[in-house]
Amino acid sequence: MKKWTKKLTAALAVAAMTAGSVTCAFAEEAEYVKKEYTGDEVTLRFSWWGGDERLEATLAVIEAFEADYPSIHIEAEYGSSDGYHDKLATQLASGTAPDLIQIDPETMPTYVATNPDYFVSYDEAGFDFSKYDDAFLRLQINGYYDGQQLGIPTGIAGPAMLVNQELADAIGIDFTSDYTWDDLIEWGKKVREYDSEMYLMSANKSYIATFVFYNYAKQLTGQTLFDVENGVLNITQEDMETCLSYIKELYDNEVIPPASYSAAYDGDNLQSDPNWINGKYVCTFAHVSTMNVMMAANENATWLAGNLPMMPDAKDAGWTANCPQIIAVSSTTSNVEAAMLFADYFFNNPASMSTLACTRSVPATEEARTICEADGTLDSVMMEAANICSAFGGLTPDRYASSQEGKAMVTDAIETVGYGVSEPADAAADLIAQLNSLIK
Repeated sequence: MKKWTKKLTAALAVAAMTAGSVTCAFAEEAEYVKKEYTGDEVTLRFSWWGGDERLEATLAVIEAFEADYPSIHIEAEYGSSDGYHDKLATQLASGTAPDLIQIDPETMPTYVATNPDYFVSYDEAGFDFSKYDDAFLRLQINGYYDGQQLGIPTGIAGPAMLVNQELADAIGIDFTSDYTWDDLIEWGKKVREYDSEMYLMSANKSYIATFVFYNYAKQLTGQTLFDVENGVLNITQEDMETCLSYIKELYDNEVIPPASYSAAYDGDNLQSDPNWINGKYVCTFAHVSTMNVMMAANENATWLAGNLPMMPDAKDAGWTANCPQIIAVSSTTSNVEAAMLFADYFFNNPASMSTLACTRSVPATEEARTICEADGTLDSVMMEAANICSAFGGLTPDRYASSQEGKAMVTDAIETVGYGVSEPADAAADLIAQLNSLIK
């Protein structure tokens, strides 16, 4: 890897702690000291998004918790990520938010900036963080604000390139070496020549925004989209046009499927695409936390965690690791003690670690990773992807660009380019105007 990938971050150091021999005896010997609860009977709401595997594991932990604490009931509120944070923003503002909340770490800054009192401080509530590495835990992207832990990271995550290794080898594409964004264009042409029913990459507008636009822009400019401190845009209209022009190239050269086709599988639904299931793509960008879902959708393939594209003269690494979600406790909860008991059971109980496994990405604590490795649930491809993205150390997205409004503006611009409704120059001008209005 180039100089960017030699700058190991704290997340990589945490991830590397899984090295060494592991036995099932560790998992069996790990014990959880049940804490006493003498409070009143209470019902707590817990909201999250995710696939069926995460749902089943989370419900199993809830069931075990309720068996141990019969006077504390957990009401599960789960679904897809679509509209989740818009609804949550309304609930937080109106004081009707669930007691325990799964939150996108890139959206969390917007909520904290709106009202830092939305969430309970785990530190002030006396939560046991002894299983966590402080170098990883005490970062804003992992829920740490103004000296207080307002959220607990559910795992180590970040961007990944998931590759169908046998298909890539057959076509002659090497994702294990350094490569550029332009290489993706040339490889896309090569795939279409190999099989006109195949595409290099599975992608939808949401994933293009998250994985292509933001990282391409950081590498191009060396900055995040916004200068948050001064409340101005960092990116020029010319650079914005360059970013959108690259995305147009992806569509025009059939590196990715038409926008009209991928629209049916937007958000975290790429695994539902029949062409993905039937092995008609060589690769896809993915979140480390959802790679297992993508791999499970096509069990006939041999999967590889590939490297991530880099501009030859990149001004920033772009790619960065974070946690996939954080779990926060709403300050409007009816019982902080009960909420903290559940959070402790969820994160610090070895049985919960084993049950939850990697359904929320590579676990964030060494103990959980050790248990999951012993159980055989810590996938080596996911672990390698976490190592790859952690090694880049790019800029963390700013809170304006990562807000739901900011993401929606970028995604809409990508959609107009993808459908051919707007040329990159026009879309760039419109997007610049919208982003400036977002700051104001």
